[in-house]
Amino acid sequence: MKPPIPPGRNEPSPARLRVQSAHAGLRADVFLSRELPHLSRTRVKQKIQMGETLLNGNRFASSTRLREGDEITLTWRGVPDTGAVADMEILHEDDVLLAVNKPAGVASHPMGRTQSGTVVQFARLLYAGRIRASLDRGDTGFYPRLVNRLDRFTSGVVLLAKTLDAMRAMQSMVMDRRVLKGYVALVEGVVAEDRGRIDLPLGPDTGSPIRVKMAPRKDGLPAITEYAVLRKLPAHTLLAVSPITGRQHQIRVHLAAIGHPVVGDLLYKDEHLFLRALRQDGGALPRRHCLHAETLRFDHPATREPLTITAPLPADFLRLVAERE
Repeated sequence: MKPPIPPGRNEPSPARLRVQSAHAGLRADVFLSRELPHLSRTRVKQKIQMGETLLNGNRFASSTRLREGDEITLTWRGVPDTGAVADMEILHEDDVLLAVNKPAGVASHPMGRTQSGTVVQFARLLYAGRIRASLDRGDTGFYPRLVNRLDRFTSGVVLLAKTLDAMRAMQSMVMDRRVLKGYVALVEGVVAEDRGRIDLPLGPDTGSPIRVKMAPRKDGLPAITEYAVLRKLPAHTLLAVSPITGRQHQIRVHLAAIGHPVVGDLLYKDEHLFLRALRQDGGALPRRHCLHAETLRFDHPATREPLTITAPLPADFLRLVAERE
């Protein structure tokens, strides 16, 4: 469903934060990061540099030391119009959580050249009225935040926490590995073993010109992926994949490392081909990776009851499997 544009103005009133004695002497960016835990340190600095945050009515530097009684005013970007919001299926919705079925080709959050049509904007437009009312009071407690992210060309379940308390609870569960993720992947080649466990630490691929590319590294962070064969095709394999850890591009890197890259994933199959396609403005890139986040399982942060959220395999994924049978 596509969220409606709510009535009223497009920009919420500025939120105001008063510096108490306990916070006097803190750097401005440190103070804001503590007060706005849903924003990354980078995003906090961007808001300062872009003038979206004012100290006593004036622009200031991230390193400015605060004094008791200082007032910081924050402005928030308006919600995008309906033409900039992708249409997404809602898989689960309650007072504190929202889960959507992200299509391949849709980004989880704004980044780089992709500043519209993201999952984050879909959610924030869906609840724009309540967000505005909360921010007008200087309260950032209600503000949809991503619990998990998917790569742009991966489809499936994306979970957002609507409140700060729910986000903190979900972050704790993620850290304790109590959020279980299930993926389905179509990979190149016929996987010999019916089950397997890939235990390869991951870190940035320093030998690649592509900044986001990851690689197995002895000095990398621990990364473990388990898989089971669902179906063997003439030259491909359909796998059920369970990431035990949650490193960037983990499933894609691990499957490529054992000689079975995900179908459609040029970055980890052939970097030179990926770069050539990218130079054509992405026109030659496959429209999706054959990787789908099918399930999330965890205890609900409010009710503590077990919850399973499932996104059925999309038609384009099933069509790619059928073409290889």
